[in-house]
Amino acid sequence: MLSNFIPPKLSRYLIPAIIVLVLVVSLNNLWDLFAKWGWAGPLAKEAHTIAISAEGKVTATPDVARLNISVVTEGKSAEQVQQTNTEAVNKVVEFVKSKGVEDKDIKTTGYDLYPRYDYIEGRQVAAGYALNQTLEVKIRDLKKVGEIITGAVSRGANQVSGVEFVVDDPDKSRAEARAQAFEKARAKAKELTKLAKVRLGKAVTFSESFAPGPPIIYARSAEVYGIGGVAPDTQPGSQEIAVNVTVVFEIK
Repeated sequence: MLSNFIPPKLSRYLIPAIIVLVLVVSLNNLWDLFAKWGWAGPLAKEAHTIAISAEGKVTATPDVARLNISVVTEGKSAEQVQQTNTEAVNKVVEFVKSKGVEDKDIKTTGYDLYPRYDYIEGRQVAAGYALNQTLEVKIRDLKKVGEIITGAVSRGANQVSGVEFVVDDPDKSRAEARAQAFEKARAKAKELTKLAKVRLGKAVTFSESFAPGPPIIYARSAEVYGIGGVAPDTQPGSQEIAVNVTVVFEIK
């Protein structure tokens, strides 16, 4: 026996170690046999990967204008202020609809009724009420933006906060930017693997992040804030939609 050739103190540790080694080798061979027969999958091997980040950009032309139209009314009583304000807002809405703006694109976003005060000889004295009612209007025919601003002002609107030009449905442009970013990531990965003298494998995972470009704001003092005048010449310009992707590729 093996114990006859090994000192007793050493055999206490060596023999169990040899038994464990034999079992490990036997189990490994048995697993390979099971995998060959289709009873088990191969043992997982550590994957070698490379993560690449890239950005895709697409220039899009805004196709919708959004603007906030407000009617601010002051008076002695709340009832008087509400009546005057409502009449003016209804005229504005009627005009906006006459220019082809649909009901779904007109939304009330503010209705603020509050008391006003004057300060006389250090004392606060009630001076009546003020009502600020605001509409958000979405204009799909950009040629009518200036005309709608001027027409709303002439019908009682006395505040227009500005015009915001946006891409109503940015998904198409975002998909183009995503495809561009992915191709850039693949090209960069090929270049790096060539330098490293390894082969590029398939993409195993990826993630993305995006942020549409800031809306284009137009503002012009006289026409926008209710002083009146010729219809303002608004220009939608263009904006960039960017998508950032991080792609993890296998390397061999």
